[in-house]
Amino acid sequence: MARLLAVILQLVLLIWILPLLNLSITWQIVLGLVLLCFSYYLLHKITVYLKDVFRPFKKGKKYWCRVKAVSDGDTLTCYRFNIRRSETKLRFAFVDAPESSQAYGKESQRLVKSMVNNKMVRVKITDIDRYGRCVGVVYRYRKNINEEIVKRGAAWVYEEYIKDKNHLRYMMELQNKAKKQKKGLWKSSRPIRPSVYRKQVKS
Repeated sequence: MARLLAVILQLVLLIWILPLLNLSITWQIVLGLVLLCFSYYLLHKITVYLKDVFRPFKKGKKYWCRVKAVSDGDTLTCYRFNIRRSETKLRFAFVDAPESSQAYGKESQRLVKSMVNNKMVRVKITDIDRYGRCVGVVYRYRKNINEEIVKRGAAWVYEEYIKDKNHLRYMMELQNKAKKQKKGLWKSSRPIRPSVYRKQVKS
């Protein structure tokens, strides 16, 4: 930003000094074209900078947010405490909760609502999905909500999206423990994975 301000100051000084120089018409036209190109370049840089500053949520960043709504067991809407009150729909990373129309879908949604709805949370954006939604890990105080819903049997582990082997092993341990204790969706003898259910609904 300091470099950008220095460039702007130099441009202003140049525009101010140019009329004072006793130059021929040809040189004034040449310098005018150079200034025009430089101004375009400067405008582009300012636009890029402002877009970066005001982009609501960035991959790899953490934000304090208030949860506005919970769509289902792994999707919520939250807004930041910045000037724009930037709002986003956020999908929980590494987990896949039952769909609302699926068995245990409503229960999963109610559980997540009880933990985060209308509350302040800390979110870490891990990705942006193909629908333009933010994907991330949600924390309430020091509690990892993504892990918590797996522990309580309210969601499956989304194995395909966990690249780190140690993390995958840990998440699978949480899921297997919930399964063994027949928590949440594991009370059913044959629960259907949400990804399988979605394919069945489409076909």
